[in-house]
Amino acid sequence: MVQDVSPQLVQEEMNTTTKEVISFVELNKVLVTDLATLARARDVRVQIGVRQKQIADQLARPKSWAHSLHQWFCTLERAALAPLTNLDNFEKEQIRAFNDEQTRQREARERELAEARRLADEARATAEAAALERAGEHQLAAAVVAEQLAAPPPMVILPNDVKAAGQTFRRRWTFEVVIESEVPRDFMTIDTVKLGRYASAMKGSGQVPGVRFFSIDDPIR
Repeated sequence: MVQDVSPQLVQEEMNTTTKEVISFVELNKVLVTDLATLARARDVRVQIGVRQKQIADQLARPKSWAHSLHQWFCTLERAALAPLTNLDNFEKEQIRAFNDEQTRQREARERELAEARRLADEARATAEAAALERAGEHQLAAAVVAEQLAAPPPMVILPNDVKAAGQTFRRRWTFEVVIESEVPRDFMTIDTVKLGRYASAMKGSGQVPGVRFFSIDDPIR
């Protein structure tokens, strides 16, 4: 991987080139107002093309070297990280699946206990109302029954053992498209790349609802 490319030397050379370019730009900005200035502007653009190629050639070898070095480092990084990433994904799925099952079991148990509590409360209210009826307290008996009927369903919240064990979660909302044809337009993305290719291929005959095709004349060198 070691090559005779000196980043410091490249920096010095490009500093000199940049100064020359800035000087060229300051001396060669042409406002096109007639045929003479048109010819001058065209000549400037030819010189711009030459200078652009020179700069690209000047940096070609250093960029290739830097890119190869970067790719090599990335390869080393991926090789070292891959086993850890795979294991992390595996353990993450294991924890998620365990937590989902624990949540399902806990919520089912909470529903069972809440229903048992509701039945017990109902039984107590029924027994109390029956005793009041036997004692001739008909209004009080009706009030006990009405109170029981109006009471909100009992709630039972059991401890979260997974959370108590120190495992925390960050809820992430995601999606899947179930019926593509029913997705609202607001959530659609216009394929500008495809439209650009269509415009180039169809020239002036392109027609797409909601799209205007037109031409732009770009001057060439």
